[in-house]
Amino acid sequence: MATKITLPLLQLSIILISSLISFNVSATQALPEFSARYAVKKFGIKLAEAHYQLNYTETGYKITQNTDLYGIAVYFSNYAVAAASYVDEDGDNLLLREHTYVLSGSKENKNEHYDIFWQTPKNKLSAAVTGEARGQKIDISTNSEIWDLLSFQIPLMAEANKNIKEYVYHAILVGEINTYTFELIDLKKIWFNDTEYDALQMVCNDPNPDRDRQLHLWLVPALHNIPVLIENYRDGRVHYSGQLESVSFNNEMPYINQQKDDEDEDEF
Repeated sequence: MATKITLPLLQLSIILISSLISFNVSATQALPEFSARYAVKKFGIKLAEAHYQLNYTETGYKITQNTDLYGIAVYFSNYAVAAASYVDEDGDNLLLREHTYVLSGSKENKNEHYDIFWQTPKNKLSAAVTGEARGQKIDISTNSEIWDLLSFQIPLMAEANKNIKEYVYHAILVGEINTYTFELIDLKKIWFNDTEYDALQMVCNDPNPDRDRQLHLWLVPALHNIPVLIENYRDGRVHYSGQLESVSFNNEMPYINQQKDDEDEDEF
């Protein structure tokens, strides 16, 4: 039976890569530029490919994500995702200034765009958030750092470590700001690029108590906390997964995962 290509398959690459963060990150913790490629899988079959890139700007960072269907999936759908976020350094803070998410190939309008205007008197944060989410105008305010489902990777890579067990985050999605708790549940050994690494396993439960959904995320401190594996659980089962295939930091020699699609992912 052919695998049905659904919208969540593309959204997984944003979820990745879906750990929603609002953490007070010091601007002095500079991250390296990077370019990463992920395989988005269902039932162990690669159905989409997601490319992420972090670059420096004059005021901070720009992170982009582009996802396209892969292999047999292209015969069933023409979904594609393009997203970009701009984060500025402001004193000791990293602040999301702009986010755009565009889904093409869908009959429904799933697009989102936000502009965030910050006020930081005496280092006290407040912001007006304006834009549009799925065709609806957005005009809300916040007094804490917020992120989106793409830019969260910046504070997560800067802050995650084995000594912090719980992270409380705020993120904007579909025009609403919600609070998420991300918990470090285990330290594991994983293989990537023919090398064994220590990894931080984190879990985030859906803030909606009526939905049994979890995000499992494995970060590698030795690789600047890049996520190497992401699993999206629904009703206790893996719904989709995202696996790092290659990553390059500061345009240096890439780290490449040699694992094939049909190999057992239990090595993680």
